[in-house]
Amino acid sequence: MALNKLKCGLDFGTSNTAIALTERSTQKNVLLEHDSSVLFFDDTNDLSYAVGKEAVDKYIASQMKGRLLKSVKTLLKQKKFTHTYIFGKKFTPDELVTLIISHFKEQAEKAIGYQIDEVVLGRPVIFSEDEEKERTAVRRLLTAATNAGFKDVKLLFEPIAAAFTYEATLTRSERVLVADMGGGTSDFTIMNLGPDRIKANDRKDDIIANSGVYVGGDSFDAQLMWHKLTPLLGRGVTYKTYDNELEIPISIFRELNRWERSFLLKDTKMRRDLNGYYVFSGKNRKLNDLMTLIDNNLVYALYKQIEKSKIDLSEQTETNLNFRMQSIDIKALINRTEFSTFIREEIRSIEECVLNMLEKVNLKPSDIDTVFLTGGSASVVSVRNLFENLFGAQKINTGDHFKSIAYGLSLSL
Repeated sequence: MALNKLKCGLDFGTSNTAIALTERSTQKNVLLEHDSSVLFFDDTNDLSYAVGKEAVDKYIASQMKGRLLKSVKTLLKQKKFTHTYIFGKKFTPDELVTLIISHFKEQAEKAIGYQIDEVVLGRPVIFSEDEEKERTAVRRLLTAATNAGFKDVKLLFEPIAAAFTYEATLTRSERVLVADMGGGTSDFTIMNLGPDRIKANDRKDDIIANSGVYVGGDSFDAQLMWHKLTPLLGRGVTYKTYDNELEIPISIFRELNRWERSFLLKDTKMRRDLNGYYVFSGKNRKLNDLMTLIDNNLVYALYKQIEKSKIDLSEQTETNLNFRMQSIDIKALINRTEFSTFIREEIRSIEECVLNMLEKVNLKPSDIDTVFLTGGSASVVSVRNLFENLFGAQKINTGDHFKSIAYGLSLSL
């Protein structure tokens, strides 16, 4: 198959990345693969790295001695985050993203035997409400894609790409609200779709509205960590100093509550302070577990259990979170009702974003024919209930949570 007959779409996500190759003439999908967006660096002389499932496997095989990076996409908008050092080597945010994008590009090229030069790359509707941070994120994303070897890079809002995937299934025209519920952001598009519009070269007039909010699966995980796990790791524990009894500083647990910043807890001063709190708390077991978690790089493993519990609650009303590693033995029963309470503010932010978008274009929920849900967080019951309550259960349609956007991106070229 000649190279110019293939179109490439790449959905670089906070939690997962997917790549799709589609034939130009038939729109037939040739390749559609996805994997997690994690990076692992081994502490070796050549500083080897791995991406996705291989990264997690190598991290576990190394007994968590290397450096694992999750939610790298969130670094793009952080203007003050200019670089990090990994085992002595300096990496900028766009260089880290380049490693992930390069991996998926190389895997696709290996599958077809050709070099891929052209790509449509997904991006959230909003990286940040701060215009300067927004520009920084877009610039870094484009730089990463170019440095990965793509010569022609086009950006497309992720929910618009998902809309194209849904449109390929239609037999009649519809006004559709697409909700891409990702790991870092929730993005929305209202668009006129239909079989008679698919081959149009310019779809700008079909796009009615776009919006987004910086809430996603990571936000939900953080709420579970905060409400159910941090109390078991020392939040609320007191220590004695002279004639006072004080609580362990809340800042420690706020860092733990943001996975991408939890490595800061290994800072020499922070670790020394923690040891002091442990001693003056009467050697509290919870603080010992926290130090074990930090010293043995087990935070990622704990977050994977949190994520698993979140997924379980999409199918069942309660679940047991069990975490037994090293000397840590944590058990927490989580039910769907309390989880819904924990993420109430996040769901409210999503609802406000959707309603404000409708209002700006003078539409009511009844004016929407279909709601197309995609993204991993679309399976969260509170998210689905929100859209069913707003638009009616009969209007809800779902796509492949991890591949819909990549396929739609490949259709858009």
